[in-house]
Amino acid sequence: MIIEDELETLELMVEIFESKFSKVFTAVDGYDAIEVFKNNKIDVVLCDVNIPKLNGLETIIKIREVDYSVPIIIITAYSDTETLLKASNCNVQGYILKPMKFEDIQYILKKVYQHQNNEYHNGRISINSSIILDTVNSEFMFEGNSVKLTLKELEFLKLLIKKRGSAVHYSIIERVVWNDNVMSSTSLRTLVKNIRKKISYDIVENVPKVGYKVNI
Repeated sequence: MIIEDELETLELMVEIFESKFSKVFTAVDGYDAIEVFKNNKIDVVLCDVNIPKLNGLETIIKIREVDYSVPIIIITAYSDTETLLKASNCNVQGYILKPMKFEDIQYILKKVYQHQNNEYHNGRISINSSIILDTVNSEFMFEGNSVKLTLKELEFLKLLIKKRGSAVHYSIIERVVWNDNVMSSTSLRTLVKNIRKKISYDIVENVPKVGYKVNI
């Protein structure tokens, strides 16, 4: 899906990506984009920062409430450090400066490939050379050993690993791991405590007043 309010730019981008994807969805404002995203299967979102009704960052936040993992790439005419910093907190996979170059298209296709293949094979996420998260058998494997994980423990670790390098906010953990049911601070601390008991690696780190991140 391409979110762009400059019609000439939008038409050009559609022409470029129609040869790469079976269907290209478009939106010219934030509200339109959210509706299109909710009603269609989208593999990647290309979002301009300066769009009407809801700006690009507000639109991305709304999309993240629906899908936390779909690749989202910011498209902007300016290298605005403050804006890009805010975007990084929305689990944005990258940004591209206008006008778009050939290597930018390759970058986008790579992100889609990684997402569609979940960046792992046969349900196994290789965290490093000695640590693997087996999402099929709900196991955490390290140095030849393995421990069983509950469903919440598995979803929690998957979420943190997807966002590796950044903290995942408490609200996102509640939405994804607790399926939008109420998550108490006690239940979250208990979950983390149980993971730390099972795993000899201290891989879960609390970020005060923000959430948790994986420390690998």
